[in-house]
Parts: sequence; C-alpha cells; structure tokens
Amino acid sequence: MRGRLRGAKDEGLTLIELVVAMGISSILIALVVTMFTTTSRAINDQDAEVTNTRLASTAMNEVTRILRAGTEIPVYGSATNDPVFVYAGAERIVMNSFIDATSSTDPAPLKVEFSRNADNELVETRWDAYHVYGTYWKFQTTSTYARTIARSLLPPDSSVPLFVYKDKDGAVLTPASGASLSTTQIRNIASVQVTMQVQGDESGRVSPVVLQNLVGLPNLGVARVEVH
Repeated sequence: MRGRLRGAKDEGLTLIELVVAMGISSILIALVVTMFTTTSRAINDQDAEVTNTRLASTAMNEVTRILRAGTEIPVYGSATNDPVFVYAGAERIVMNSFIDATSSTDPAPLKVEFSRNADNELVETRWDAYHVYGTYWKFQTTSTYARTIARSLLPPDSSVPLFVYKDKDGAVLTPASGASLSTTQIRNIASVQVTMQVQGDESGRVSPVVLQNLVGLPNLGVARVEVH
C-alpha cells in the first residue's frame, strides 16, 4: 500500500516543471504571433507599394498620352493659330489635344484640363469641340467629361511641382505662384516634365512612389486639326 502511494506522488509535473513549461509555451506563442504580425505587415506594405505604383503609372500614362497629342488650333480670319496650351501652371494644365484622329471621318479636337484638387487628387476634365465657320473649331463652355485619374498625391511642393515647362533649349519656363505662364512663354514650350508623387499608405512604413517623365510635343508649331 505504501509502495503504491509513493508511486502516485511521482506522477505528473512538479510546480517548477509546470512553470518552466508555461514559460516555454509563452515564448513559442510570442514567436508565432511576432512572425504572423511581421509577415502580415510585410504583405500589407507590399500591397501598398503596388497600389501606389499602379496609381502613379496610370495617371502618368494618361497625362503623357494627352500631352503628346497636343495641337494648335487654327483661328478663323487669323494667320496665327491658338497655342497648344491655354493654361500652363505648376499644378494645373489646360490644353488642346487631338487624341481621336481615327475615330471618325471628321475627328474633333478636345480641350483637356489636368488639375490638382483640394483632396490632392488629379482630375481630368474635357470639353468637346464644335464647328464654326465651316471647318474651324470652338470648344463648349461647359465640360462634358470629368474623372479622377490619381488619388493620394503628396501635398503640393514648390520645389517639385506637378508640371515643369521647358523650351527647345531645355531652359525651364517658370510660372508665377498659382498662375500660368504668359502667352509668349506658352508659345515657347517644347516639352513638359511631369512628376507624380503618390502615397496611399498611412502607416508611414512605405515610401511614396515617385514617377517622372519628360514629354515632348511632336506637333509643336503644327495644327493637327486641318482646315479645308
């Protein structure tokens, strides 16, 4: 009987063994939680980088497409065409573009605006054209199309503007703060440097995506809109 009692006392864990086992379990659980948190954070950061890149590249492609299709507009009764740009500012562009040349037998130009709004979104707005004096063109006073092409732009920075204008020699044409280049300066624009800085992640762990592109104007001094 005494032998059986002594054997029973040896069964199970001592208090010290139990404490040690619990400590090891806690360490293992902490390691698993840390690994899970780190992995989840890395995946989220990677997703944020991909999103930033997608937003910036989509907006850059659209702005580049419109800029490269910029065109002068013939003016009835004048030997001088209207210039490509109507407004050329650091954070806003309004221009004439001819992007749908093959869409119909009588393709019309568009007036297009790219502008940063108060929410740091880049908005594209378009105005359709209509015929005047036979084959000349005028633009509607009311816009016919608007969409947001980029969200989460970094706040405006005068040292890194959205748009930088250069002449044929590469010299920078700088507009006054909050204003456009003058008409004379606008006629000297040969290229536009576009800088997209996008930060859609609020964690502070992911760096913003910065894309920059220098876009030439193939139709400089040429009206792609023909007048017969």
